[in-house]
Amino acid sequence: MASLFGTSGIRGSAKELFTNQFCFDVGRAFGKFLKKYNQKGKVAIGMDSRKSSPRIKRAFLKGLQKEGFKVSDQGILPVPAMNYILIADSSFVGSAMITGSHIRADFNGIKFFALKEEILKKHEREIEKIYKNIREKIRFKPRRVKLKIEGKAIKFYQEMLLNLAKRPYPKWKAIIDVGNGCQVKVMPGVLKKLGLKAQVINDSLQPEKFIPRDTETEEAVKELQEKIKKEKVDFGMAFDIDGDRVVFVDENGNFIPGDYTGSLIAKYSKSPIIICPINASQVVEKIGKKVIRTKVGSPYVVEAMKEYRASFGFEANGGGISAEIMMSRDAGSTTIKILNLLKQSKKSLGELINTLPQFFLYRTKVTCPQELNPIILKKAKKEFKGTKTEEIDGLKIWLSSSLWILFRPSANAPEFRVFAEARTKEKAKKLGLEGINFVKSLITRATAKGEEERMFFD
Repeated sequence: MASLFGTSGIRGSAKELFTNQFCFDVGRAFGKFLKKYNQKGKVAIGMDSRKSSPRIKRAFLKGLQKEGFKVSDQGILPVPAMNYILIADSSFVGSAMITGSHIRADFNGIKFFALKEEILKKHEREIEKIYKNIREKIRFKPRRVKLKIEGKAIKFYQEMLLNLAKRPYPKWKAIIDVGNGCQVKVMPGVLKKLGLKAQVINDSLQPEKFIPRDTETEEAVKELQEKIKKEKVDFGMAFDIDGDRVVFVDENGNFIPGDYTGSLIAKYSKSPIIICPINASQVVEKIGKKVIRTKVGSPYVVEAMKEYRASFGFEANGGGISAEIMMSRDAGSTTIKILNLLKQSKKSLGELINTLPQFFLYRTKVTCPQELNPIILKKAKKEFKGTKTEEIDGLKIWLSSSLWILFRPSANAPEFRVFAEARTKEKAKKLGLEGINFVKSLITRATAKGEEERMFFD
């Protein structure tokens, strides 16, 4: 069978992959993993607002209970709160979040936390091995499970964010777009307690209003941009569905990619080494610190932070990782750190961002059968020639010292992504479109001519 784990956690079709039996077996596997590391205590479980999440949660926690663990249901909440509860309360030895993050509503996923942090890739392999040995050995029995939802994780998380803030803040006006996702439960309340005059949009947790927001694309914040231009506020912020990513919009309605907020925090952090994936903007190399690049995915960033003893890392999607808080992605602390920098600098968000060199990163993607991924990478390497290539994750080709294109298949979904960066928006878009059109042409040929064409490609 194919690997269970993708870029971060397990993801797939809620109906086809996350059957009750599968979820029960994965719950048992996580329980056995915790026992392997002699972790004795409670396990917390939370979820996002997808329609499938309650069913998956029930089957998963029954697997944990089968292994003898007491399970604490934390309800709907941001995924970083599920990591922070392990730090704030030593009676919890593990946690899991039922979430598919930004992928479409009929898919779902599970993220795992243990040993006080997001599990590493080696831990994923261990859980997968356990799962393969125990799957379908004990049949799932659909008995009703009643657990009272506790509020500990949210309470601990809110307190951490409030304590991180360097109060008092100026009387900023802001628009908070919580994306009908898990930060509905936390960030609007926290920011109002910090004195911001905050207007909140997309604050429903009804499954039918689910927004599969990809925070790496400007299209995801169009509504926020228009509101900021109309209402003349100081800045806006938009969160993804499970609350571990945040991107900003400045006072003029300009989208601020996560690479730039990440680079700002990195610049003023105490960490001499900064960790980020291969797809993040080259702007981080301009802040005067050593930069280590990794594969895309927070577990890879966390692993490298531990290896190089870096205290800060980030991803291009707006997910910052602060070692002094917790070793996993967190939109909440990223938000507070940006607010602290705004207060310290006495600049507007647009002015603060303009202290960094300007690059333009064009991101796009296309639905793609996963069996075509190696073919596309092989063909791209022949078609696009540059001064340097990097194959940390996918294929990154440098056409000059400031112009690059990255071909990268998604590890979570049947998608192929293309990234291009240049000194001008026009150059980045032109190169990105050239790359994605090349990918699309290969997909079209393979689809039209079927196996015969694929054999030709090979």
